[in-house]
Amino acid sequence: MSQPNIVVICSDQHHPLITGYRGHPYIKTPHLDQLAAEGTHFTSAYSNCPVCTPSRMSFITGKYPHQIDSWFLGCPLDRNEMTWSRKLHEAGMPSAMFGKMDFCGPYQDGGFTEHKIIKKRPAFRPYPRTTPLYARLEGHVRQDKRMHIVNAGIREDVVTDGDTGYNKDLGFYDHDRVVTEWAIDYLQHKGAEKEGGPWAMYVGLMFPHWPYKVPQQYYDMYYPNNIVMPHDAYFPNDALHPQVRNMQNALGLGTITEPMLRNVIAAYYGMITALDDNVGKIIAELKAQGLYDNTYIVYMSDHGENLGEHGLFYKQCSYEASVGVPLIVKGPGLPSGQRIDGPVTLVDLYPTLMDIAGLETEPDRPGTSWLPLIKNGSRNREEYAFSEYHGNFFKQDWYMLVKDGFKYTHYVNDRPSLFNLQEDPQEMRDLAADPQYADTLKQFEALLRTIVDPEAVSLRAKADLGLIGKDGQDYTLTMTDPQCKELIRQGVFQDEAEFPKWEDG
Repeated sequence: MSQPNIVVICSDQHHPLITGYRGHPYIKTPHLDQLAAEGTHFTSAYSNCPVCTPSRMSFITGKYPHQIDSWFLGCPLDRNEMTWSRKLHEAGMPSAMFGKMDFCGPYQDGGFTEHKIIKKRPAFRPYPRTTPLYARLEGHVRQDKRMHIVNAGIREDVVTDGDTGYNKDLGFYDHDRVVTEWAIDYLQHKGAEKEGGPWAMYVGLMFPHWPYKVPQQYYDMYYPNNIVMPHDAYFPNDALHPQVRNMQNALGLGTITEPMLRNVIAAYYGMITALDDNVGKIIAELKAQGLYDNTYIVYMSDHGENLGEHGLFYKQCSYEASVGVPLIVKGPGLPSGQRIDGPVTLVDLYPTLMDIAGLETEPDRPGTSWLPLIKNGSRNREEYAFSEYHGNFFKQDWYMLVKDGFKYTHYVNDRPSLFNLQEDPQEMRDLAADPQYADTLKQFEALLRTIVDPEAVSLRAKADLGLIGKDGQDYTLTMTDPQCKELIRQGVFQDEAEFPKWEDG
C-alpha cells in the first residue's frame, strides 16, 4: 500500500457529548457513528482554547496559544510560525484547505498548497490594540447573544452561494454545503490522478456554530420532545464561580424559558445532523474514488457549546461542554471500535500528522502523536490536558488542567476551581474550598507553572489587547465597560471595534 493520505474535518462549536457514538439518546449522527466504529474515539479530548481563532492557530502550529500570542479573535499569527500544512507542503505532500481556518488579516493561506475560503477573519488594526478590549471589562453586555437564542429555529428555504460565510437569518447551512462541494471536487481530482502521491485535505465546516438556524427537515427531527434538557440551567446562576458569573452577565441572556430552550436545542441538534450529512458525503466520495482505505481521517471540533448547561450558552469557559471536543481518528492499520478515556488535546494534531507523514516534530511542540496511544496505549509524556483563555466575557485569564480525573482551573486575580470529573461529571460541586483538597490544589498549581507563568502571560495578553495602561494599570481591575466607552467618546482612546472588519485589498 502506498503512503497514506490525510483528511482532517473540523466542525465549529460541537458539544463533545452530542453524538450517537457517545450514547446520546436522540441525536442522529450515523456517519460519525460509523467512523467511530471503524476507528478510535476519545472521551476526554479538549480544545487548547475554547474560542475559534486561538484554538485553530494552536492546532495548526502545534503550540499552545500563549506560545504564539494567539489571545483572541483578531490576533494575527506570525507568518514565521511553522504550520503542519506548510511542513507537509515543503516535504512534497500537497495540502489543501477548504472552509474555515481563521487565519487573521492578509495571511489567509497558512502554508497550504491551495485554499478556498468563504468567511475571512480580519485582524485588529492597529495591533497590539491601543484601546482596551472592553468585552473583558466589568459591566460589558453583548445584546446580540440573547437574540440568537430568541431567534433560533427554522431557516428560510432558500439556496445561496454561502454569502460572506455568515448570515444571522440563515446561519451557515449554505457555507457548509459549498465547502463540502469543494472537498468533493478535490477528491474527484485526486481519484482521477494515476501517478499522484499522498496528499492532505483540511475541511473547515461551520455547523453547529450559532446562529441557531437550520432547514426545517432537520429541526423537525427534534422539536419539541427529542432533546435532553440542560443541567443546572439557571438564568441567573448565582452558584457559578465569580469569573464564570461575570461571563453569564456579559452574555445578557436574561430569562430563558423551557420553550425557548427546547427551540434552540432542537435547532442545534438539527445543525449537528446536517453536519453529519456533510461528513457522510465526504466519506462517500473517498470510497467512490477508492481512497478511503488508504486515508487517515480525523474528525474534531475547535471547541464545544454550553447549550444552556449551568445557565450558559456559547463557549469561553472551562466547563466540559465548552472546552471539550469530539475526536475520532480512523486510518489504515489502526484499531476499530476503540475508545480512549485518557485526556488529550488538539495541540497533539500536529505531531500526529507528522507521524503519519513520516516527518519529525520540532522539539518546541508540547503535543504528542495520538498514533502510539491508539496502537498500543503508550504515551511519552505525563497524562494531562491543558487549556487557556484570554478573550471576551472573562475579566481575568484562566488556565485549565485535567489530570487523574480532576479538573483544575486557575483564575488570575481570583480563586481557583476544582471538580472531580469521575464522581461529578456535570461539574456541580466545586471542591476548591474543601480543606481536604488543599494539597491537590498545590499539586495542580505546581504542574501549571511548569507549563506556563500564568501571571506573566496574563500581563502579555492584556497588554496586546489594550488592557494595560502606560503606567502599568490593569484596566480589568480598575475600569468598567461604560467608563471605557465614555473615554472613547471623549477621545482618550481611539474607537477601535471589539471585532475588526474585513477590508479587501
